[in-house]
Amino acid sequence: MGRSSHAGAGRGSMSVETGLMTLQEDELQGILQVLAQIARTGDGTKDKLDPNAFQSRLSTLPRRARFTVSQALSALAAQAPTESSDRPTLLKLAEHIAIRFALESYERGDIEVNSVRQLLDEMNTELDGLRKIMGVYEEKMARAGIEVKSHVELLAQQFWSEVAEDKKKAVLESGDAWCVPAAKVREYVEALQARGESETAIGILRNYASCITNKANQPRRQAAMGLAELASLYANTDERLFMDVIRQIGVQLPEERDSEMQSLVGAAFVRMSQEATKKRSYAAIQRSVELIDFVETERPGMGKNLRPRIAIESRLPEFIDEALKDGNCQSGLADLLRRIPDAASQQLAIRFSRAGFREDCELLVSMMGLLGPEGLEHLRQQLLRGTPNEAIDTVGMLARIDLEMLGKILPDRMKEWKRTAHDRVVRQIAASGAPERGRLLLDIFDLLDAVIRPLAVDEIGMAGEQSADMRLLRLAEGDLPTGGTDYLRLKAIEALGRLRTTGAEALLRKVSEARKAFRWANPSELRVVAAQAMEKIDPEWVRSFIPKSGLSVAEFSIEPLDADPESSAIRQRRYPRLRLEHPVNATTTSLKDNCQMEIPEMTLGGGIAICEQSLHPGSIVGVKMNTSAKSVKGQMIVRDANTQARAFEVVDMELEERAKLRKLLVQLGNAQKQSTPKERNRRSPRTILSTPV
Repeated sequence: MGRSSHAGAGRGSMSVETGLMTLQEDELQGILQVLAQIARTGDGTKDKLDPNAFQSRLSTLPRRARFTVSQALSALAAQAPTESSDRPTLLKLAEHIAIRFALESYERGDIEVNSVRQLLDEMNTELDGLRKIMGVYEEKMARAGIEVKSHVELLAQQFWSEVAEDKKKAVLESGDAWCVPAAKVREYVEALQARGESETAIGILRNYASCITNKANQPRRQAAMGLAELASLYANTDERLFMDVIRQIGVQLPEERDSEMQSLVGAAFVRMSQEATKKRSYAAIQRSVELIDFVETERPGMGKNLRPRIAIESRLPEFIDEALKDGNCQSGLADLLRRIPDAASQQLAIRFSRAGFREDCELLVSMMGLLGPEGLEHLRQQLLRGTPNEAIDTVGMLARIDLEMLGKILPDRMKEWKRTAHDRVVRQIAASGAPERGRLLLDIFDLLDAVIRPLAVDEIGMAGEQSADMRLLRLAEGDLPTGGTDYLRLKAIEALGRLRTTGAEALLRKVSEARKAFRWANPSELRVVAAQAMEKIDPEWVRSFIPKSGLSVAEFSIEPLDADPESSAIRQRRYPRLRLEHPVNATTTSLKDNCQMEIPEMTLGGGIAICEQSLHPGSIVGVKMNTSAKSVKGQMIVRDANTQARAFEVVDMELEERAKLRKLLVQLGNAQKQSTPKERNRRSPRTILSTPV
């Protein structure tokens, strides 16, 4: 749109009364050129001007131009006590004169509001020469790493700062609202909000956003850049307005054919979506997702480029964690999850695989239920065709919501997986809290790596799986699968005790009291474990047996713990937690580069090691604990790592070594205070011992 002027007036005839004089446009250009000449000769490179040299140069200007410069200098002098600037005086003077010329031209009606920027752009061309000569300000800002806005934008902001409030309001409520710089829109709207005029503020913001659909390129261009800058203001003003604007921009985006306009409108959409995510406005986030789908339908290439920039799927873990922290799933989040069931089901399953408390598990299961059949089918396909990691991430959740299907598919997948994957499967099933988890572990028992089987037996016992009694009895008798060790037999005996299997009494008594000639038939550690299992089934027999058993009463002080149905923790401790009187030094024995460790906490099932070397979770390492008496050796699996602390769990240990470990714990271990079920919840502070051993 062109500038309008009085009838019969040509270029150069536009004028403005400045004080008592009327300045012509060609005279304005003359002023700017003279100021540039002054700067070029070095007279104005400092903040303070040489008065004599300055007056000499100005004397070449016409009388009206000299008067205008004099007035501008007076205005700058009046501002000096309250304003500070790094810009040289000549540059401030030139900009002040240019802004006053544009403002008075607009107020007189010589130009329309939509031509103000064009006029400022023309004057900026004249000012650029002065800026290049006096580039002190820009260079200083650049060295400080501060982004400098375009000069036209700065001139526009100065111009609108001088416009009267009533005229500014009229423009903001008109179709020319895009002419007002975004910074001034924000300033005006925030002032309205501060005065409690919310409806007026919403109306102005809605009108400004409508400029994104203007048929002309320049209004859409300015509106797109302004909306990107004002995204946070829209997000914090009104959710309905915010959602409408996101829709307006998203619908406009595929309509753009010019690459620059696509970039600008796309940037505005991305900024709005990012603000929606930042504010956790789930309704607005869902609107963004819907519009990305729309854009992909209309312009596939554009949508494909836009989706990773919005990155809603990658923020799902944050949303889910916040829901767990709050203890509920907001309705807006529920709607969003339903909108993207594949990504949501995957993230819920991953988070479920790391959950340690019943409240979290139950909430995650309920959130999974919101997704409907699409979410469940996605997990099924991940288990059936996904990578080992992808498939294993689904195991815990599927154990809760589709155990039958899991039982059919999992065995075939496990045949192709390695030991570390088997370990994760056992932990996922155990942590699922599914009532039939013990049965599932029993079904896949023979497919497990030999090193992982003792862990599975532990979990079967903790799960209370009564149908496992016959298999456990065979293991306790010594009928071990290929690769099975006495440690697996010991774990089976402990599991029988936890299950209170009455049919195991004869076997347990036999293990405890059988003799060969003048010595006991079984190792002392196996006898202690069998007697402790019997104590859960027939405590009277144990009380009569201990005095004649030849076993130390102190060794019975460390006994397997039962599962606590009142506990919030999913995977519970197998043995009492013990803090050693002093850390025990230990060394890894199976690594290429073995390392030294200190063990401050230990139980019969594992503990905590302080080690500078990185040990990958899931890896099996041989460990030798060096004590003042005899060393203790065993195979450990590394669990969670927290800075230098490494949790580990015993996966294999000879019975003689287990007996030495028991004696060590009796001598050095101090039982820590056992927390109550109420204290064992997901909001309680965590201690260093993160593995339930």
